[in-house]
Amino acid sequence: MVQPRSQKYLYFAIFLIPAFVLYSVFFVYPFLNGFYVSLTNWDGLTPRTPITMPAAEFESRILGKIADRADKDFILSIYSKTEDGSSWSRLSLTGSRRRRAERILSKAGYAPDNNRFIGFKNYADILKGNVSESFYPRSFDQNFYTITSALPQSIQDKDLEKNLFPKLTPLERSVFENYYQDDGVAWKLNSAYSEFSFEDMIWLVKEIDKDGLVPPDTVSAFIDSLKKASIARNITQLNGLVDSFLKDWPVSFSSGVAIKGGANGLYSLGEVKAILAAKWNAKGFDLGVTGFTLFFAFFSVVGINLAAFLLALALDTGIRWQKYLRSIFFLPNVLSMIIVALVWKMLFYQLFPRITGIDLWLSDPAKTPWLIVLVAIWQGAGYYMIVYLAGLQNIPTDVVEAARIDGAGAWDRFRNITLPLLVPAITISLFLTVANALKSFDLMYAMVGGAAYTLGTVPLVLDIFFDAFARKHAGLATAKAMLLFVVIFAVTGIQLYVMKKKEIEQ
Repeated sequence: MVQPRSQKYLYFAIFLIPAFVLYSVFFVYPFLNGFYVSLTNWDGLTPRTPITMPAAEFESRILGKIADRADKDFILSIYSKTEDGSSWSRLSLTGSRRRRAERILSKAGYAPDNNRFIGFKNYADILKGNVSESFYPRSFDQNFYTITSALPQSIQDKDLEKNLFPKLTPLERSVFENYYQDDGVAWKLNSAYSEFSFEDMIWLVKEIDKDGLVPPDTVSAFIDSLKKASIARNITQLNGLVDSFLKDWPVSFSSGVAIKGGANGLYSLGEVKAILAAKWNAKGFDLGVTGFTLFFAFFSVVGINLAAFLLALALDTGIRWQKYLRSIFFLPNVLSMIIVALVWKMLFYQLFPRITGIDLWLSDPAKTPWLIVLVAIWQGAGYYMIVYLAGLQNIPTDVVEAARIDGAGAWDRFRNITLPLLVPAITISLFLTVANALKSFDLMYAMVGGAAYTLGTVPLVLDIFFDAFARKHAGLATAKAMLLFVVIFAVTGIQLYVMKKKEIEQ
């Protein structure tokens, strides 16, 4: 029996309409609403309809601007005046009532200061570089010492050879070597020039330490003034501060000598402090949010696919315990990324320093980006290994055997048979790893959290999170999310087009 065409269309509609409705509710509507939010300066908290408003302002800005009687009656049905008459308060609104209230207030020209329509300003600011400088790659002057800080107790040889000594004059090098001594690994501060010991010479005099004749706040202010005079290299000011202190407070002659000794010691440190502050620096480079996102995407995609492919090749050789090894390699993917991040975080902070003797791992800006990529590869390689292994096992054995009989070597068989027939597996693996890498969030959030900006490991999604919930720039955050969607759509679309074309060619 031939089924009527109308009945086919009916069955198709019955199947399609629920899917279309769900798609509209859970994707189209949220997407369009998000796009609208990206065109506002919303702070994430301020509603489009005010919850409370002073009576005079409400009546002039809202009620006085509503011309339609039905609209005014509706607003009066959801707002009520307080008993003292000082303000108007709104009832809780949901669904169509909320949207109607927003529409009426918008028609009346009302918009809260922190939820205004600003058009494409957020997008223009992002593309023109008018948002936070940490969002973009940038070079900067990296200073390793601040003149107001205490002198470092030790400095690694390699650090000084790279960032300080080439910039010093012979006289400045002589001054530095007067304060620091080289033990072959690091330059260590001579114990005679300890800033704390010079301060103690003042704090520990009898009249201050035991008798309590001078208030502690006065002593602290006096020492701070001595440090400022030392940094400015103003010996006249320093001597004036000492003479004034000794004149204002009753101290013995011996205590006065100790105070002068401490002041002169602090003054002597100003010389080497000025050298370190001026010369101990280097040019630094910060990847920024966009740079780190691209860095992580590139190296994690390459690393995951390469590791997965090599593991699949090894398991496809029929080695012993293949099934057990496949389960072991896949196991990290079973774990939640948050659990993986916390486990590796513990290893980087507790185990690795003891094993290697290197204290800084996850807290070192030079290492942290690579460590995060390493963890991502470790967690993701097992899943894509299964994809590649399935592709390898679907290659017809008779084709491989025929090539071997014809004298093709291992490399020729790999290049001309294995790799071309693996293109479908490569296509889906690249698609998934690229999309996941560009929208990565949980790994960085769990491993470095709020320190991500300091360490230069903030992906775009984490920056969007901080914008929306910490900085209260929900409109800007949504604009960044929309741009990220466009980038992911474009990159994965191009990748699929290129790889599918290669599949057809094969």
